[in-house]
Amino acid sequence: MFNKFTTILQQAVDALAPDAPLHEDFVYHWKSVTNFYIENTDDKTPVTDSNIPSHLKQMLQILVQEENEREAGDTGPCMEYLLQHKILETLYTLGKADCPPGMKQQVLIFFKHLLGKIRQPLLPHINVHRPVSHLVRVCGEVQAAPTETEEISFLCTVCARLKHEPHLLHFFLRNNANDSSNNTQHMLKRESYDLVDSLLNLSRSEDSRVAVKACEGLLLLVSMPHEAAVSATVKDTALCPLLNSRLTGLFTSLPTSLDPSDIDCVNAKWGLDTHNYTYGDIRNFNGKRALVSFLSWFDYCDQLIIEAYQGCSDYIAQSIVENFFQKTLLGPLLQADERAALTTSSVLTKLFTMVRSPPLMREMIKFVVFNDEQIKQYKQDGSKHLLPRLLERCDHFSDEISVVTLRLFEAIIGKRAPEALDWLVLRFLKDKSYHANNPGNIVVQTDSDDLEWDLEPGLDEGTPTTKSRQHRSNNNGVEANNPKTQVQRAVNCFLASIPDSAKSTQVKYDGYLREAHRMYKDVCLNCRGFNWPKLSDNKLEPAERLCLGPFLRMLLNKLSKVLSQQYSVNLVVTSIASRLCLMPHPLMHELFINPLTQLRPQARSMYTVVQMVVEQILHRMNHIPNFKNRLIVARRKLAAGGYNDEDHVAPHHQKGTIVLEEFCKELAAIAFVKHHAVAV
Repeated sequence: MFNKFTTILQQAVDALAPDAPLHEDFVYHWKSVTNFYIENTDDKTPVTDSNIPSHLKQMLQILVQEENEREAGDTGPCMEYLLQHKILETLYTLGKADCPPGMKQQVLIFFKHLLGKIRQPLLPHINVHRPVSHLVRVCGEVQAAPTETEEISFLCTVCARLKHEPHLLHFFLRNNANDSSNNTQHMLKRESYDLVDSLLNLSRSEDSRVAVKACEGLLLLVSMPHEAAVSATVKDTALCPLLNSRLTGLFTSLPTSLDPSDIDCVNAKWGLDTHNYTYGDIRNFNGKRALVSFLSWFDYCDQLIIEAYQGCSDYIAQSIVENFFQKTLLGPLLQADERAALTTSSVLTKLFTMVRSPPLMREMIKFVVFNDEQIKQYKQDGSKHLLPRLLERCDHFSDEISVVTLRLFEAIIGKRAPEALDWLVLRFLKDKSYHANNPGNIVVQTDSDDLEWDLEPGLDEGTPTTKSRQHRSNNNGVEANNPKTQVQRAVNCFLASIPDSAKSTQVKYDGYLREAHRMYKDVCLNCRGFNWPKLSDNKLEPAERLCLGPFLRMLLNKLSKVLSQQYSVNLVVTSIASRLCLMPHPLMHELFINPLTQLRPQARSMYTVVQMVVEQILHRMNHIPNFKNRLIVARRKLAAGGYNDEDHVAPHHQKGTIVLEEFCKELAAIAFVKHHAVAV
């Protein structure tokens, strides 16, 4: 009480006394601080009961005032006094000893405001950067320390200062005194980066505000416009191991019984909001908090890669895929436990929908699809890679697993990444082995009877009918140079695929046309930098063997089974197919969305598969009374209650027919939009 009264009295005296020169005032306040240690023998009295906080605050105000009153770059006598008398070194020593109790907090506040408010370059001075680096080192040493808030504020101020002066990074590295090299990058590789270590320690804080601020500090460090500085942060510290270990820990804490729909509906972003989501959420479920924590940390890793300087972003992405995806996710994805595979596939799908950074997206795509090295290894030792297993599960006896796996591919295709499209689709189309005019084709003449369908229920796949093949050959080449005619023929091919007697509605395709125009514009914008060739640039390469690749084979097979599959499966299959049809690559356009393309025998396209399924529908119409009326009723039920495979509102073939009907409208709309875009 007496000390507080003394402080108030001193402030009143200072206010009434005539203004003293800033230098004298500054020296007075500093000596008042040092005199406390000379006169006070009680080292247990809290610093808040002394005049020290007030004197330190006054010293800061004087330094700021002095700088404002002088020309830029001119060091005043108060700052000179602080530097020459090693005031910061003394304060660091007092703060580290925390004498009197609470002194560390006051020192951290003083250092933070000094670096944050003084504009002139301070860190180059040895009597500044040395005590600052020492103070950095003691931050985060004690978990759940009472000074965590002040520690992280100080560290973030240092990070912000370094971002503007990244060449001063070496001041914060230890054991470089004996290194005579002037090469900063060479020197960094052998140093301990205390600033990163302290931030990493505080990122583990139970106080979410402190943890988030620590992560923000790391973001500042990796975004420096200085390659050597960022390389030290990313490659020579425990940053990447921490990212991966926390991803692994949070993932392994997830319940294996998470519902795929729950995973899909969770929205998680890195930041304070993640820790404050409403517990009264109407869509609450067991494991939601763990899932939100995992997804938010993944979002932070993704943001870190976005912010990271150039090549260092690739390093972080590769580390995450190698140490988390390969070592943690791959096992559950490959194991026979359906529940674990279901949950992990859903989580992987969610990660694909969330990822924004190109480096991480590329590495994740490599994790799923083959690359040259993996193909070589697969051929040598027959090792089971993820892609073949996922393609098998697209046709799993469990529809739930099929849907989840198909949605994973839908998410991958939806990213519109050239790597995914190249390895899943384009690498198998480049030789145009599907084209009838390919120089490598050996065309065998057959009787028309050999091309007739075996119209038994459950027919999965085959070649186009004679009728559809003749229709295509008769129309192809007629007024071939007239874009308007080509548009009309392409659109009519899809719209006329299903006869009126098998349609459940007379609603036209106008709605799909507007949506296709919007989506195609968006797709073209996203694919603008892919350097895809124009249609005229494609030359036929000899190809004796027809191969569209395992992914397209799976997709066309699933599309051919639309009458026997669950409604939910059909919706995902047609969604993937429409996404591919929208791609502005000439080969994908030629095979997927141009029904006038001449195909070699046994080759399939979206149009020929649709024709095949239509043949099956016509066959069923001849055996099922009131087929069209039943379709109309089934459509009304689906529209009224949404789709639910368990409700059995209609047989599979009725729902499949309705899906195909809408899919044909969508293909017609895409064909119109793409043909129009090419013609224009």
